[in-house]
Amino acid sequence: MAKIKKIGFGDLINIKKLMSVVCSDNILNYRRLFLGSVPITYLQNLFYSVHFRKFPETYVVSDNNSNLKGLVTVKAIWGNPYKWQIKRLFLDKNSHEEGKQLIEYIIAKFGARGVDTFSVSVNDNQNEMIDLFVKGCGFRFCSTESFWSVSNINFLTENIDETQFKNFKNSDAKRCIDFYNENINSLYKYSLSREKEELYDKFAQGLHSDTSFKYIVEDNDSKNIKAVIKILTFDNKNYIFDYVISQGYVDMFPMILSFAVKKITKRNKNFKLYVKNRKYLQAGEQLEDFFKNNRFELLQNNAILVRDFFKNVKQETSLMNSAIVFSGFEV
Repeated sequence: MAKIKKIGFGDLINIKKLMSVVCSDNILNYRRLFLGSVPITYLQNLFYSVHFRKFPETYVVSDNNSNLKGLVTVKAIWGNPYKWQIKRLFLDKNSHEEGKQLIEYIIAKFGARGVDTFSVSVNDNQNEMIDLFVKGCGFRFCSTESFWSVSNINFLTENIDETQFKNFKNSDAKRCIDFYNENINSLYKYSLSREKEELYDKFAQGLHSDTSFKYIVEDNDSKNIKAVIKILTFDNKNYIFDYVISQGYVDMFPMILSFAVKKITKRNKNFKLYVKNRKYLQAGEQLEDFFKNNRFELLQNNAILVRDFFKNVKQETSLMNSAIVFSGFEV
């Protein structure tokens, strides 16, 4: 039986050794995963109950000989303590059974405290990872989302009607989240719908590692929402453009993206821009064609896997024995 516990400072050396074996960019991941998450994990355990946790938690798994076999990082979705995401997973070779026990432990631990939905976004070419979650841990395939690099900006327009754009306020969250849920394809609404609290601006924004700006695009007369956009950065150099746009206003997308570029340029003229496209939204397929036609570079296509706590699916399977490395986008 594997031994599972919350990460401690004493585990860092062994984890660094593990990551140097299974991951070529171990130094970057080592810093990102532990220098931030370990101290925060201890502090938030002192001050927050599970329903108020906003920071990642990391757990490690060892075999009977106390050899470190893997680790997992999980995090509550902002504004919804009942939905948690698996953000990173590292497993040593021949450690799939320990990985399965580790994920099941996370689901049982937080499920017992009221968490009802767990999700993970995995690169769709990582077949072993998908098998581990789906065949080994009862997750199900839900939909896909993709990340594109905007290397060609010839489509940008200077003809921007900025009167249609307004800054998002928390008082707008209810109608914006209703707009988002209405634009989810019916097949995915049960698993991927969101709550208004997930859209609220973070308290003390400057204390967080990321900075985001949200805008609403609405009709000047009727005030009906045409789109909701979010610009996110972690370093003021790399920017992620996220959005929900009504299927009837897809032709406005070049203007909306041009508006985002204009706002980013005021902060940094030398930036890299990435676009996130959710294929489960009604306009997702149309915008996929737009990206291809305008020579955007597809960086990653992710499968969204979901497990609802009350739908406990068991399926025995024989898992492969290679190492697994997974680190999700922080969006």
